[in-house]
Amino acid sequence: MGIELVIFLLLGCIIGLISGLLGVGGGTVVVPALVFFLVSQGVDPELIMKVALGTSFAVVGITSLSSVIAHQKRGSVVWTVVFLMGVGAIIGVAIGSRVVSMMNNFVLQLFFCLFLAYTIINMLRTASKKEADKVSGVPKPIYLGAGGIIGFISSFVGIGGGVMIVPVLSKIGYQMKNAIASSSAIGMFMAAAGATSAVINGWGVANVPENSIGFVYYPAVIGLSLTSVIFAPIGAKLVYILPVKRIRQILAGFLTIILIVFIYNNFV
Repeated sequence: MGIELVIFLLLGCIIGLISGLLGVGGGTVVVPALVFFLVSQGVDPELIMKVALGTSFAVVGITSLSSVIAHQKRGSVVWTVVFLMGVGAIIGVAIGSRVVSMMNNFVLQLFFCLFLAYTIINMLRTASKKEADKVSGVPKPIYLGAGGIIGFISSFVGIGGGVMIVPVLSKIGYQMKNAIASSSAIGMFMAAAGATSAVINGWGVANVPENSIGFVYYPAVIGLSLTSVIFAPIGAKLVYILPVKRIRQILAGFLTIILIVFIYNNFV
């Protein structure tokens, strides 16, 4: 368990930086890492993605809290948006998590890969776009609906939804720093709902890994969270230093590496 804890602590540093800098919670790192770990532990193949997704939500929730606190100190969180999209996202995650608990492991892995590929293409395509000068007037039900859709999709990939929320808020006209900060807050509530659903849906299921509560593997949650909460504020500070284009390019490059490694380990 010693070497495993060291690995989780090191990954937590990366997750924290990503969460604060990009507002994505770090789930794109947690899920592939946990899949690799659970496979090495001989966990039931049909439960691997379910445990990885549930554990990812728990980590994302804790990491996002640290990121939100750092952004809030600079007054960048738009709480009206957080509330509207957050309510929709929580409902979407709850419904999606129930669907995930009944799905095939291979299908979940394939969905995760397709989602990452879409995200990479979208981030590169919009990397050079300038930020809008003002926020567009969007009806409140649109925020709720968008949150619900993002929450539902996020339940299949174990992330706080930042890779979808940030582009949506940027498109509406919010500055990148506000989009990232608000995304972290929405992701925090979404992840809490996802982790709770994972515990409920996995409660009493046979063959879950030892030291798990439902579909949440708590040793990983502890190890990853200890360092991620320290590094999230550092990532948040970089948001106010790096240009928008560079932030999007960093995210695209990082996700490309994750996608290649995940495909190699699970499909090759």
